[in-house]
Amino acid sequence: MRYFEHKGIKGLLLVGLAILSLYSCDEDDEVFPQSDSPNQNIVEILASSSETSTLLGALEQSDLDATLANNTTFTVFAPVNAAFSGVDLSTMTEAQQRNTLLNHVWSTTTADLSANLQTGYRTTMATGVDGLNLSFFTNTEGSITFNGVASPVQGQFDLGATNGVVHMVDNLLLPPTVVDHVAANPEYASLAAAITQAELVETLEGDGPFTLFAPNNAAFEMLLAQLEAAFGYATLADVPNDILEEVLLYHVTVGSNVVSDDVDGTTFETAQGESFSVAGTTIDDASYVDAEINLTDVQSINGIMHGVDKVLLPDAVFQQMLGATLDLVARSEDKGYTSFLAAVELAGLTESLTTDNLTVFAPNNDAFAVLFSAIDNFNALEDFDTPEEIETLKKLLEYHLYAGSLVESQLTDGSSVTTVLGDSFDVSVSDAIRLRPSFSDAIPSQVVDANIGATNGIIHEVNRVLIPEELLDALGIEVAPNCDLHPVGDTNLVFFDWDANGAWWGNVAAENDPSVSLDGSSYGRANFQTGGTSWQDLFWRNDASTFHGAATVGSNLDDYVLKFDINTIEPISDGMFRIRFNDADGVDAFYDWAPWDDTGEPFDTGGWQTVEIPLSELGVPDFSLVDSEFGMAFEGADVLLNFAIDNVRFDAPGYECGGPEEVADPSLVFFDWDANGPWWGNVAAENDPSITLDGSSYGRANFQTGGAAWQDLFWRNDPMTFHGAATVGSNLDDYVLKFDLNTIEPLSAGMFRIRFNDADGVDAFYDWAPWTDTGEPLDTGGWTTIEIPLTELGVPDFSLVDSEFGMAFEGADVLLNFAIDNVRFEEKQ
Repeated sequence: MRYFEHKGIKGLLLVGLAILSLYSCDEDDEVFPQSDSPNQNIVEILASSSETSTLLGALEQSDLDATLANNTTFTVFAPVNAAFSGVDLSTMTEAQQRNTLLNHVWSTTTADLSANLQTGYRTTMATGVDGLNLSFFTNTEGSITFNGVASPVQGQFDLGATNGVVHMVDNLLLPPTVVDHVAANPEYASLAAAITQAELVETLEGDGPFTLFAPNNAAFEMLLAQLEAAFGYATLADVPNDILEEVLLYHVTVGSNVVSDDVDGTTFETAQGESFSVAGTTIDDASYVDAEINLTDVQSINGIMHGVDKVLLPDAVFQQMLGATLDLVARSEDKGYTSFLAAVELAGLTESLTTDNLTVFAPNNDAFAVLFSAIDNFNALEDFDTPEEIETLKKLLEYHLYAGSLVESQLTDGSSVTTVLGDSFDVSVSDAIRLRPSFSDAIPSQVVDANIGATNGIIHEVNRVLIPEELLDALGIEVAPNCDLHPVGDTNLVFFDWDANGAWWGNVAAENDPSVSLDGSSYGRANFQTGGTSWQDLFWRNDASTFHGAATVGSNLDDYVLKFDINTIEPISDGMFRIRFNDADGVDAFYDWAPWDDTGEPFDTGGWQTVEIPLSELGVPDFSLVDSEFGMAFEGADVLLNFAIDNVRFDAPGYECGGPEEVADPSLVFFDWDANGPWWGNVAAENDPSITLDGSSYGRANFQTGGAAWQDLFWRNDPMTFHGAATVGSNLDDYVLKFDLNTIEPLSAGMFRIRFNDADGVDAFYDWAPWTDTGEPLDTGGWTTIEIPLTELGVPDFSLVDSEFGMAFEGADVLLNFAIDNVRFEEKQ
């Protein structure tokens, strides 16, 4: 998970006093007694004692004897000869030897006699990271200890010298690591135990440098109380090592030795992978309780330690703790889903979310704001105020609930989730997890925070309210027309509808399955294997009186077409439909329709679709003369025919559907690339007849961005040409921003940046990247009108915009090839 390079720093810290073993004295040599009237310097005292001969030899070898003999005042903790027993000093460098010796020396103004020693930290003359002097811990509680490893030798303490004092000690004081400092101070005994349990000793004795924020014992007591409440971990030994490791590494930064003067205002990237920030002496971790730094600058050979009064919690662990103690309602409250909870309460679902085992796809507050800006029947939750409307809200929320637990890894690409409502939504996974509701025209909801645990389930935060198909009318959502399906222009021209237009014969039967029906009435259904290549009758009549519309059309072949609506429940890729119109006394016309032969792809309508065939292709000079068979058959392949058909008719050609909206008020258009003032940027005026929207000019971009930097598209900074701005002003609720767009090449990366700049006030940017929301490239398939609520643009008053306004593109190296026109304000419908 995290990696540290360990280079035997412990061996290096057993600093190379190899040469010290060369100096020894007989054990019977006289030990220098304490003196009330010092008349020898420190070196002379050491030379007078048989117990410090090894130390003295090392000092002489390192040229430190002269230092300790001068008039500066020192306190020396002198290891006796036995302290060097069993220590491998053979790999010592001269620098390491010298630093180890200096770690036994305080440079002081007065001699530090034992009576004056207090529990706490001092600094030695040895140095660590960045040349900072190493810290030295004295513990006077009970028996005196130094750095947790050495104690004074009885009777050989307070040896006064002319330049200080000598205290003989029973162990070497090697330059400490951060782990050594933790172990030395009893206030951090719990931390020391945790480091050992999590097997991080070797890690934290590595090269570093490390900055360690060390929780004291009281901090661990508080943590254990929390862990016991959440998971039942009563002691440190009960805590799983993976959790303990996560927590401990969150207290460590690698690669820097950050002193207290530099801590304030710093964000620390931790060895655990998350970060925390410090303001003054306050640490803001992922939990709800901040920590205070209560000890600073304990310097070691491989880093620095600062004490804290609380165990810092990374989000990964804190979320587990919350999930083990809070139910779905409390967890949602904890995450700030206030709109969702208000809806749950209003719909009477609070108890269910408190007790039932559920997976909740919880829309965040922004999602509810988007919902109410997009639907017509409700402006706020408070508008659900009748029993019928509250039932609608309940159904809407039930569409966000799954009975049982679904973790993020189970939300796989192409999977489907059946909700408590009974309706399902589909899952797609690419750069993000997107949930596609049964209302197919909705922008998919994106999972923005997954696996939020609770005592009775799981929460996945989503950025849009999921809309089931059945609630469209109740919510007041206008569905865009299906441009593949043409409405019947004149019912009098329909001659097969399987309802009341006369008898028929063939293999197509009348059916009215609500899940298939186009308009709630019957349709014709074929569902059989042809069994060969011969002619299969589908539907026929030979009664001229039921050939509705034939007399109306007659020989006027230019103003009418043949249309029928078809739904291929199984795709068709072979054979052909044969359409026949027979005048028994004249023309017997056949037309073979096999679109799969033209496209090379199976014919799959994906729902109902209108097929249109020009009458001039059918071979009938005058439809009013048809007095024998008319209808459709199939032949040429052994295939499964499984389709529905309806509304076989004559109709006007084409169908006006979708496309751009008309400009409601030309005075509110501020970019049209005709006469609304000059502009600058990479969009140029163009008037290609095959592209133009209305016969006038439009803006055209056609270039490779070449990188992710800002690309100017179109701008002005003349408030006199910001048409409509004064009209709109601060009236944001009644207007929208619109523009007509034609993506000649689809767009799937980067973002459009819309800017409105008041030089003396707000400089507002709005990033528009619909492909990020949908997970699909933006391909308008021709001109379409884009609408953005003014409330989303960040401009409090458009009449104040007096500097740049317009659009740029940034964030990706892509081909921009699109046309744009009629950038305008318009009254909200």
